[in-house]
Amino acid sequence: MAEQHPRPDADNPVAGYEAEDTVNLRAQRLRRPEAEPDEAPADESADDTAPDPYGVGQDALAAVETPDVDPAAFYRARLFDRQEEDPTAEPAEAGLRGRINAALGTHLKPKPTSAEVRLRQSIRVVQQPLPGCSVVSVINPKGGAGKTPTSVMLGSTFGKHRGHGVTVFDASESLGSLGDRAARTTDPELTVWDLLDHAHELASSSAVSGSLNAFLRRQPTMEDILAADNSADRERNLGWDECAAVMAVLRRHRDLIVIDTAANPLAESWQWAVQHSDALVVPLPLRLDIARQVYQMLEGIIARGYGHLLASTIVVTCATQDSNPQLASAVFEDLRNLGVQDSNFIQAPYESALARGDRIVYKDLPPATIEAYTNVTALVADNVAAARAGAVYQFTDPYSPQPVNRQPDSASPPQLSQWERRSRDRRGA
Repeated sequence: MAEQHPRPDADNPVAGYEAEDTVNLRAQRLRRPEAEPDEAPADESADDTAPDPYGVGQDALAAVETPDVDPAAFYRARLFDRQEEDPTAEPAEAGLRGRINAALGTHLKPKPTSAEVRLRQSIRVVQQPLPGCSVVSVINPKGGAGKTPTSVMLGSTFGKHRGHGVTVFDASESLGSLGDRAARTTDPELTVWDLLDHAHELASSSAVSGSLNAFLRRQPTMEDILAADNSADRERNLGWDECAAVMAVLRRHRDLIVIDTAANPLAESWQWAVQHSDALVVPLPLRLDIARQVYQMLEGIIARGYGHLLASTIVVTCATQDSNPQLASAVFEDLRNLGVQDSNFIQAPYESALARGDRIVYKDLPPATIEAYTNVTALVADNVAAARAGAVYQFTDPYSPQPVNRQPDSASPPQLSQWERRSRDRRGA
């Protein structure tokens, strides 16, 4: 016999409908829909992440990829901007007028075409804002061409007029001479390998700016030196991974890096430095053999797909005691045909204090040499600013890398034991 269902009330057609309990929508909590699995699982073997043997983190190693920002958007109150400073407003301090001012207490202004005015203009150019972390590499495949003295002078000039934030990094694969030419300010003198031993902590988001100072050598002109290791018994060279880890640390704490490269364009550290540079500086003594190797080096840069760097390549010529001055016009013509701009050729005087091979004391150099390298540095700053104007901005990098256990080549220096103990106590080990 069929089951009898109650007949609905004539006044309420749904009175006999047996439904589930009423749901209180206000008391419900929304849940995100679970992601559906991919139809075809990704190939785990196809891993395009960069090697990270020093534990600085993939985000720190990766190229900067942030939205383009119009620099003009940061400057909205142009009505209240200070007018451009007049380099002839201050009394002369050099030359005949400077001597008259010092002797008689007068206030004669320098001539607009004088070297003093040009020096003041160069200093203002050196001090201009450079967004992001800028990289300048000093390159030349010929040993003894003046790469290290040029790197020291660029770092000293930037440091003197920009202050804290400038680091000169010796990216020689081994036996670099930057630490021997810069001022000795620490004992013992730590090297890039000491920094790499602590790259994980220094590249983490919790690292403080002062922690990097233990591994750098602060110079009297306020720039820092990161020297290469000079021991000949090390089992490996400074390679691509090491340079990437060093840069991941430096760009968290500094904003202008000058790289002193070695003389081997096939070395991984050399290629890394060139590929990550905003501007290249080529010291070029006017000798035929050096000029020929520079030309071949620039051809190699173009062949690797980095020909755009020649637009921001500065060639610093120097007439040494064995130079051929008649060679200059032919060299300039050949380099211009490769893509070096006419405005990026500049001359620096021969200075015996830079060529002797001992430590360079910036304050003891002749005023003419300091003035010439200030003009060189201003040209470098202009090219870096032009290169950075087309680059994207890096605002944050919140990634905190995980440590990587590896066997160090040697024991940590004694003066780092207190730093390590304090770090371990903070972690609760």
